[in-house]
Amino acid sequence: MVDFINEVEEELRKDKYNVLLRKYGPYIVAAIFAIIAFAGYVEYQKKSKSIIARGASTSFEASKKLEASGDLQAASDKYIALSEVAPNGYAGLSLVHDAGMKVQLGDMDAAISLFDQAADKFEKPRHRDLQTYKAALILAETGKYDDAQARLSTLIQDKSPYQDLARELEAQILYAKGDLSTARSKLSYLVTAPGVSSGVKSRSEQLLSLIVAVAPEPVPEGAMPEMEIPAPQPASPDETTAPESVTPNEEQE
Repeated sequence: MVDFINEVEEELRKDKYNVLLRKYGPYIVAAIFAIIAFAGYVEYQKKSKSIIARGASTSFEASKKLEASGDLQAASDKYIALSEVAPNGYAGLSLVHDAGMKVQLGDMDAAISLFDQAADKFEKPRHRDLQTYKAALILAETGKYDDAQARLSTLIQDKSPYQDLARELEAQILYAKGDLSTARSKLSYLVTAPGVSSGVKSRSEQLLSLIVAVAPEPVPEGAMPEMEIPAPQPASPDETTAPESVTPNEEQE
């Protein structure tokens, strides 16, 4: 009797499994095929990107060899062609190398444009911001101060890794434009702010000292109260002969 009951329960379980399989089986099979297809697509993409990256690497090294050989025009053409088809990393590097050659040739406008394009190619902020800073540096050196400041402002506002360098260059531009008061304020920040690199701090101190020497900050009228100088008293034998009070002029001296 017990065996009979067990057999009946087993048949009922099989019937339930068969019902569930007929109901959900197609969906389960479809899901399995979808997972297999997705895994295959991901693997294909990895291999495809790897092949493209290897090709870009080979072309980039060939361009560098042309640059090293002195054939700058051929190298430039190859860099530009590579930047249009290569992944962003190699595309950005190609534009950076081409910009460097333009600087050597004295074509600063082309170099600025290429650094800007390279900044758009790079995905990591530290790589992108470095090219923006390079473009601003060339603009400052060529006297295009407003364009340089526009680029520097983005680095400062976005708290770029090159923020302190951007502040330093901004202060130098303000000094060149004759805005000594604002330049003094910017440099004072770099000199006193924590975390500023020793190189930036040292150069800022030097320029700040120059500004102070050329145009010392005037003392506002009424900022220094008048001091009442007491009448001289006879010195006792135990006292020194040093004056008892010092006037503001003497203190400044």
